[in-house]
Amino acid sequence: MDDLTVDSPLGCRIIELAEGEGVSDFYVTPFDPLCYKANGELIIDAFRYEPEKLPELKAGCLDYAMNLGAKRFRVSRMVTQGRFRWVLRLLPQEIPDPGDIKVPLPALKAFLESKNGLFLICGATGSGKSTTIASMVRYRAERRREHVITFEDPIEFVYPETYPSLVSQREMGSDEHDFAGALRAALRQAPDVIVIGEIRDGETAEIALQASETGHAVVATLHTSSASQTVSRFLKLIPSDRMETAQATMADTLRLILCQRLQLDHEKGKRFPIHEVLLQYDGVVNIIRRGEFKKLDQELETGWKRGMNNFEKSIQLREMEGYRSSLPQPTGYSHEEVEDYLDRQAKINI
Repeated sequence: MDDLTVDSPLGCRIIELAEGEGVSDFYVTPFDPLCYKANGELIIDAFRYEPEKLPELKAGCLDYAMNLGAKRFRVSRMVTQGRFRWVLRLLPQEIPDPGDIKVPLPALKAFLESKNGLFLICGATGSGKSTTIASMVRYRAERRREHVITFEDPIEFVYPETYPSLVSQREMGSDEHDFAGALRAALRQAPDVIVIGEIRDGETAEIALQASETGHAVVATLHTSSASQTVSRFLKLIPSDRMETAQATMADTLRLILCQRLQLDHEKGKRFPIHEVLLQYDGVVNIIRRGEFKKLDQELETGWKRGMNNFEKSIQLREMEGYRSSLPQPTGYSHEEVEDYLDRQAKINI
């Protein structure tokens, strides 16, 4: 997509739409209408991308980041039915302050005061995990004199050089090809904080545990929806012959699980985050050691005085701030409930 510039028709339209409230993603396909998401809903625009020359088609996906004027995007290119399609995720122009994106204060305190340990930021794709991590790293880097190493694919937020901390941002593909090798090498590069990004395999999970056990604060993400699911999913990545050791190590080194979701408030016309916060306490450590992960849900309900909370408590806190979720409450699957649900799913006229 070499013709995407600030002066091109496509670039001008994307920049114009990007100023709208809640706009997050753009879908660009040659000779098709431009599509984008606003507050999580797909909108089909009247503009069509009609390139003079099509790039050479190559199967597979490609991830990278790009600037378009003052806007920065994370780009993922795919091939669909013999055509390229680009998905552009709009990134905040500046790394937000934790308070502006509602990062729970107990989670921020746990990250700021810990010299080592494992910090897992979890949620579905598009729930704001990268923004939360960047915000927390910024907050710590402004208040500590440390070395922070990040491994990103691609680099989304660029940290300024004005912090008292040194931030080494490494992009997979351009700065490094061997992710596991680079991660192991990072342990010899005197880091205080290591930001891994997504943990996708057992080797990465084991290196993260090793790093958190040997005096480093390790921040990583998982595509999980709850604290109990996060612990279970993390340990399932590790080979069974080393599972018991990994489980004991995780019990000792886990400092925080922060799960987040975005809810839509139609009246305000914007989305807001809700969180589940699990912190390290004796009860949590013992539950993980015994492998009784479902009991973590109960720990979240009873641990609010210690800074923990579940999604229900988080929604209550947001409601006290004036937010109202527009998402309907889920129903069961009785015949009447199914009929009522389907009757409300009207076709959308384009």
